[in-house]
Amino acid sequence: MINRLSTLHAGTQPIRVLQYNITYHFETTNPEFIELTKQTIARQGLQAGMAYHINDFPIDYVVDGHKQTPFVDANKKIHIHETFLSYVWCGAYSLFVLYDEAVAKPSQNQFAGKKIKEIDGALIDQTQELFNYAISLIKVFSSWDKTYFPNPEIYEDKNEFFIERANGVFVHAVNFILCHEFAHVEKEHFEQHKNLLNTNGHILQFEKEADKRAIELVMRGATDETRVTVNLGILVGLCCLLFFRRETTGGETHPDTDDRINGFLTELNLDPSDRMWGIAALAFKLWDNQFSKNFHWPKHVQDFKELYEYIREQVKTEKP
Repeated sequence: MINRLSTLHAGTQPIRVLQYNITYHFETTNPEFIELTKQTIARQGLQAGMAYHINDFPIDYVVDGHKQTPFVDANKKIHIHETFLSYVWCGAYSLFVLYDEAVAKPSQNQFAGKKIKEIDGALIDQTQELFNYAISLIKVFSSWDKTYFPNPEIYEDKNEFFIERANGVFVHAVNFILCHEFAHVEKEHFEQHKNLLNTNGHILQFEKEADKRAIELVMRGATDETRVTVNLGILVGLCCLLFFRRETTGGETHPDTDDRINGFLTELNLDPSDRMWGIAALAFKLWDNQFSKNFHWPKHVQDFKELYEYIREQVKTEKP
């Protein structure tokens, strides 16, 4: 399949075909969001629209004091970057596919005591390569090979199932991230920052408040039909933070990444067998592999929550 609208989108990376999807989901985050946005523009000075940066920079490349990650500038304009969006899409696709093929299907076969699900080893290998490509974008930019790697612009029928579901998870992941930036303006964190002396302490509190508000805004717009995808999107948005550094600690200015993930999962009051626990555990496994942490992974667990909690205890233990 070729996205026939690709020629209408600015950008050089395949993720460009989802620009309008990102804008639409942000503007329609929940039924009251348009009015809230108007109020935030009028009262807090939020700048209308978003700045969409198209370049061939890696995510860690700094321009005017900012990396290629979403941020709000001094004029209260929200910025997003094409390379970062590519990174998040690849992360969403990788977590979705690897969970299905390398976690869920083997678990089902083990529970049944026989092979009831065929595992696509070639797809697992290709997806791991795509994930490695995503990680490489943090430090070094290289073009997304659309002829080999799954992508949202050009794809064959055999990848359609996973790609279109990854698209859905991706737009909700990005929407959560954008709502986090929006919350900084809505909650007047910039004004408060100027008036407070305990810089690191209150910035940490601002980040926690922005997370909480972003989750609230996004989940308020979830329906019975979209709730699962919305939840997955928020989880993916948080898990994508893991792979930027070998520690989960956020220092004095940001909450620890594992705490952010755990806080969201705990809030959902999930069944112990829910796949959200499994996807979170998978994210920690990929992070473990990335930085050669050599965590101990049990061969048998009662459910995904037990696996997740077992690994998170190891993550907590290694914190300074």
